[in-house]
Amino acid sequence: MKSRLWILALLFVYAPLTLAGKEGLIIIYGEYPVVQELRGGRFEERGKGEGSYLIDYAGGEGYKEKAFAEAFHFLNANVFGYTFFYKPGSILMKTEEIFELGLRGNIGKENVSLVGEGVSKNIYRVKLGFQITPSVSRWQSAFHSNTIRFTESEGTSDFYTRWEGRSDALYEALRNLVLTAAKKELSSKPLLLRGDVLLQNNPEFSVGAGRHYCKVQGFVNFVEVVTYD
Repeated sequence: MKSRLWILALLFVYAPLTLAGKEGLIIIYGEYPVVQELRGGRFEERGKGEGSYLIDYAGGEGYKEKAFAEAFHFLNANVFGYTFFYKPGSILMKTEEIFELGLRGNIGKENVSLVGEGVSKNIYRVKLGFQITPSVSRWQSAFHSNTIRFTESEGTSDFYTRWEGRSDALYEALRNLVLTAAKKELSSKPLLLRGDVLLQNNPEFSVGAGRHYCKVQGFVNFVEVVTYD
């Protein structure tokens, strides 16, 4: 009987739901291997602003805190989203591409509820919930208008970076999300893009051919656009 209840609990934790039955409740999950240690990883040595550092896996002790950090980041990305700045590189001008990205807001850990947690195949998963407030609802409603299209894209990173490479794959997926949305809306190549991205649902991760793969879905709102025209 106990084993059956444990199986049911795992099914509850691992169910691929984002929106719970209760209206206005967002549920997001995060994961981290139980058997993997961060010691010696590159994320311990790299400072802020270096590379595509998004999720602070190094900020927590043990797999539970690291999984919570991932889930909390995704939850903020679903509630407030990101701000971004993009400028393409130029071979002629010998300039590199710039894509700056950061979370737009923080819901506060005190406003998050633990929906479920469990371990399966040495992977710990935690589910966090957040009840949408009226102010957040007004912010999100702007993205669900007819003027902002729903878009999806993918990103990858090297698998040798271990679990923390998911952050790099997420960064590239969000960059590609912005470029895909720009291609749909703009008639010419952009010189500068600035705006917001609201993530929809959990990013989907997979591994294959020595790489991390990340698929994201969301809405891109351009607040500043400079093109060649």
